[in-house]
Amino acid sequence: MKVLVSGIVDLSTIDYPKKASAVIFLHGCNMKCPYCHNLKYVLEHKKEMTVEELFNNIDFFFADAIVISGGEPTLQKDAVIGIARYAKEKGFPVKIDTNGTNPEVIEELIKDNLIDYVAVDVKCRFDRYKDFVKCREDGKEIKKKILKIIELCKANNVFVECRTTYVPRVMGKDDIEEIAKTVKDCDLYAIQQFEPKDAYDDEFKKLPMPKEDELKELGKIAKKYVDNVVIRTINGTFEV
Repeated sequence: MKVLVSGIVDLSTIDYPKKASAVIFLHGCNMKCPYCHNLKYVLEHKKEMTVEELFNNIDFFFADAIVISGGEPTLQKDAVIGIARYAKEKGFPVKIDTNGTNPEVIEELIKDNLIDYVAVDVKCRFDRYKDFVKCREDGKEIKKKILKIIELCKANNVFVECRTTYVPRVMGKDDIEEIAKTVKDCDLYAIQQFEPKDAYDDEFKKLPMPKEDELKELGKIAKKYVDNVVIRTINGTFEV
């Protein structure tokens, strides 16, 4: 089985909370988030390899977990399952980053005990999805899919995180409140600091980076609905 890979990070201390991880970036995405920091890279870079070749290209000297990321990794269903199975056979816990549009892939990973941590990117208020991230699916449908993933994870003791990158002037308090209400049953909700310099859309590079105090206030709003809320900034992660 061949895997389309855009990049590998041998060691990350931020992609899998409380673990040092190797991060695999799979090629392709079904959204065009204007704030995305790696969309251009994962669309332009592609290398085909087997799962075994992929793991042979990773330096595991420090890493003790695997993160499967993208782009949107679930677009390569067989690759995701193959990577997760290989990782579990080697004794690594596995995390996947997803935009939530393919819950059937998550369901299969859970059914086969191949996943330990699911991180779902909730991009914006659901009625804005089509315009904001240029995706084909309606926000109502994506909302149903994200709720299904949360339900699957909770029923099978898989840690599920939902997270939103907060973009000033484009988002507001109402966005965070609606998202938090929707994902209230997740194990963790993270509000992430937008970094304009790496944005995919040139217009978003002109927007300001939100201040930590602003993010903490948003975190307090989310905390009304979700028990465990954190703020992720360039200076670290803070509990609310």
